[in-house]
Amino acid sequence: METGEILRTVMIAAGVLVLMETVLSLSKRRLKEQFCLLWGVISVLLIVSGIFLRPTVWSQYISETGTVVIIITALCLVWCLFFISVHISVLSRKTQELAMQVSLLNQENERILAELEQLREKEESDRGDGCI
Repeated sequence: METGEILRTVMIAAGVLVLMETVLSLSKRRLKEQFCLLWGVISVLLIVSGIFLRPTVWSQYISETGTVVIIITALCLVWCLFFISVHISVLSRKTQELAMQVSLLNQENERILAELEQLREKEESDRGDGCI
């Protein structure tokens, strides 16, 4: 198999794998919708590039060993970027959840303070009625 054909096959396989992982991450709610859309577009571009690009002169410039190194480096880079996207999404969801919890706690705190103020007013009015 020629170097260009290997590159095309790897691009198509990587695109399919990234698309599958993106869909799985979206269904597990690990990846936010914006990142899923981005990774979906990247995976479709990888697949389309692998199908339509014809790197016939690739082997003239880079040896087979160089091609393997480039492919491994590119796959590691894509995996690292996907990993970072997942963690950013998880942290963003946790931050949003914490913000909602803080908001609920603030509402509860305001309600408790209002009740306390009502109790103080009632207690003061009861003291005032007893003195007259």
